[in-house]
Amino acid sequence: MHIGVDLDNTILDATSAHLHYYNIASGLSLTPDDVNDFYIYRLYGWDKAEMDVVYSQYGHDIHWNSSPLPMAVEILQQLFNQHQISIITARPLLYREVTIEWLKLHKINYHNIELIENKLQVCMNSKVDVLIDDGPHYAEEFALVNKPVILYDQPYNLSVSNDFVYRASNWIEVKKHIDFLESKLHRLDITVPKLDK
Repeated sequence: MHIGVDLDNTILDATSAHLHYYNIASGLSLTPDDVNDFYIYRLYGWDKAEMDVVYSQYGHDIHWNSSPLPMAVEILQQLFNQHQISIITARPLLYREVTIEWLKLHKINYHNIELIENKLQVCMNSKVDVLIDDGPHYAEEFALVNKPVILYDQPYNLSVSNDFVYRASNWIEVKKHIDFLESKLHRLDITVPKLDK
């Protein structure tokens, strides 16, 4: 299978890193318990332009100082040994180098990496079978075109529900969903007659 995997709040804990540096910039002291919005900057009352200023100052440190989520590294290694893995993140291209260095530091193997906002388009073009992500908007987009998404549970995505959305609260559950989807794909390969060209 070709698996697309997001980085922030999927492979790693981006919330804690963003809060640490956003708290420094704002003088506030928000904690992960305060986060109920995919766009964390909105909790600080910032608009996109204000966030861009803070992000340009602290973005490198945010991405370098994020910690992998429990079992993410181990299970990604198992998946890498059995499947094609594409890291697909909406981070700006400016952060490509720190992203690649962070993946190297944590010994996370992958076959391909894309830094792009339009994840659906890149997944369609690359024939990705399933996306692992935390973004509620991505889950909804994929479900609309009947593409499965494993949605990594975060407080801001709990309202998303669809037959094509498989919820996971940890990486062991992610792996179970991958195994299930692979067996489903395999059954389809066997049961759908191939037409001669």
